[in-house]
Amino acid sequence: MKPNVAIVALLLFSLLSCGRQEQAVRIVGGNVAVSAAARESLSVPMRRLLVQGKAAIDSIKSPVVGYAAATLVAERPESPLMNFAADALLCRARLFTGEKIDVAITNKGGLRSELSEGVITFGDVYNVFPFENSIITLTLNGEQLLQLFGEVARVGGEAIGGARMEISRCGSNLSCKKVVVGGCLLPGVDDSWKESEFRVVTNNYLAQGNDGLSTLVQGYDRKEYGVTLRELVLDYISALYVRGRAVDAAVDGRVKVIECD
Repeated sequence: MKPNVAIVALLLFSLLSCGRQEQAVRIVGGNVAVSAAARESLSVPMRRLLVQGKAAIDSIKSPVVGYAAATLVAERPESPLMNFAADALLCRARLFTGEKIDVAITNKGGLRSELSEGVITFGDVYNVFPFENSIITLTLNGEQLLQLFGEVARVGGEAIGGARMEISRCGSNLSCKKVVVGGCLLPGVDDSWKESEFRVVTNNYLAQGNDGLSTLVQGYDRKEYGVTLRELVLDYISALYVRGRAVDAAVDGRVKVIECD
């Protein structure tokens, strides 16, 4: 009888295995609140482990790294937090890479929280910049750069540094009217602007063409540095703090929306 049972079990396993279809699985992470009731249902060793884990995380998140003069939020087409993120990226990327970078761009979707007025801890910065995407520099010519800002316009604005732009809004249609980078106007009065080269710093997620910024894929002379936007922002905030300066940013008109006639 035992051999027969083994054979039947083997046949069942084979049938189930042949009929199985592989499916892609999307994993989504995030913070999960542990309620008092849930904690009470845990064993004593598990409760102790939970307390120890929370203490370890708090010790990492609690150090003070700076101070914010006001609460910074991310809103399109332009906002204090978006301007701060782009300016911090541009400033620290220039120092870190040693490159002559013209434009910084990061996505509003990557800014996951506001930065509240008052003391800034490491945990606060992590909440705003939770992703591990590393910064990357690349070169676009003038025509490509104007095309990129056209993509920025179509989503209603992103965090930009080193440039100013006008978005034309005609009903629900958004388009880029003009861009100024340094002293260069795009489009220019002749065709020479099309071949001008501009060094751009962004993150490797956007550099792959995500969030509608597909022109970034065309960038050449690409360099990835293995440092995240969060690390550069922490460095920027800490440098201000050491000098007794608070984090402060405002809407300065770098992204203007013009209603069409």
